[in-house]
Amino acid sequence: MYTFTLPSGIEAELKEMTGQEEELLTNQRLLRSGDAINLVIKNCLVRLGDETSVTAKHVEDLLSGDRLFLLVKLRQISLGDSVDLELQCTNAVCKNRNYLSIDLEGLETTSYTEEREFAFTLPASKQVVKFTHLDGNKEKRLAALKEPNISSAMMMRIVSVDGKSPSKKILADMSMRDRSALRMEMSRVDAGIDTTVECDCEQCGTKLKTRLEAEPAFLFPGVR
Repeated sequence: MYTFTLPSGIEAELKEMTGQEEELLTNQRLLRSGDAINLVIKNCLVRLGDETSVTAKHVEDLLSGDRLFLLVKLRQISLGDSVDLELQCTNAVCKNRNYLSIDLEGLETTSYTEEREFAFTLPASKQVVKFTHLDGNKEKRLAALKEPNISSAMMMRIVSVDGKSPSKKILADMSMRDRSALRMEMSRVDAGIDTTVECDCEQCGTKLKTRLEAEPAFLFPGVR
């Protein structure tokens, strides 16, 4: 068993993934609904804080930074620290294949503060927006949307705008200046493990960017 302290400060004990978890991660229906990752984490969590009978609700209630941290640690203990990536250049003229290796142990982790709700005054309208962190419940709701977008992702986190419940109209009418500032504030208070990968194409210099968990090789080494 392996013990880790999550970005929120909760102690968790994990066991390695098995073929059972691999089957879950290749189930397209579960992947579309957002349940695949929840089930994998639940199956491999031996203990979460003082809880030794971890349920799906325990996993869904975890903050998103904790959930991604657990997924990275599961990958490490099950498949090793090194992830070998093949990134194709996004330049249509180039399309060169770039190869790089990422050390998971070297990824930067930021801890959450004790705050769970935040108030932010929008720079243009001066409206006060109250918002929370993203968690597994909100992630699942986002995954269930037919066409998730920037507005829906923001609205999942917003509790109120000047005391009013968030709505599509409120988000649509918000100026780009205010929306951009709000997204930056949400990012500022977020925590967890940074899985961003950036590099320059070796052939043409185009900047390439991805997230480790979005790459097949993260959970399925050797798959391109």
